Amino acid sequence: MGRPTEKPLRNPCGKWVTPQRAMEIKVISFDLDGTLVDHSFADAVWHEGMAELYAQKQAIPLHEARERIIRSYSEMGDEALQWYDLGYWFLRFQLPGSPHELLQRYRDRVRMFGDVRDVLERLRGRYRLVLFSNACRDFMQVELEETGLDQYFERTISSVSDFKRVKDPQAYLKLSGLLKIPPREILHIGDHKKFDFSNPSTVGINSILINRDGKRPEGIKDLKKLLEVLEG
Repeated sequence: MGRPTEKPLRNPCGKWVTPQRAMEIKVISFDLDGTLVDHSFADAVWHEGMAELYAQKQAIPLHEARERIIRSYSEMGDEALQWYDLGYWFLRFQLPGSPHELLQRYRDRVRMFGDVRDVLERLRGRYRLVLFSNACRDFMQVELEETGLDQYFERTISSVSDFKRVKDPQAYLKLSGLLKIPPREILHIGDHKKFDFSNPSTVGINSILINRDGKRPEGIKDLKKLLEVLEG
């Protein structure tokens, strides 16, 4: 087969995905929060529930408790495994109750984006679909149960829980090894510029940034644009 003559499709972050590259893709990897589900559940757990428990423990106003815990999250940073671990924060703040109880309390806040199910229906059968998230396994489990999304995925992988590392370049190489497929045959899509775009790109994995809220200039706005990239 000769070199395709079609105009290559512009990747939202300034690189090119040619029709030839798209034809090589066998696996599509999806991030979870901010990509398939919105942040309502995570925000409720981390900013509302944790703040209420901390306010109760310290006997301080809720707004002050929220400021303190958010400051602690920020000081830790999202490169640290503990940042994602509710159990760690319960111990650190000596909070009453348990992470499981807190997750169950807010499970009705899980919200799937409206385009997700239709796009996954169109992709499954044509590609191997996997879920690859920095969220801890217990978080993912609630979101998958509430949305029923696990039916679409060959594997659901928490980089933090399963690989004991955030989605850095080595994590993407581990993903490639786990799936027994070369990086160039994987396409990853997610909403974090470093974890979901730069890091997979570093090891040769095709990557696309999704920008659901439209606040940044780069990134596709919805998953329907993903179909355009794949179908040309």
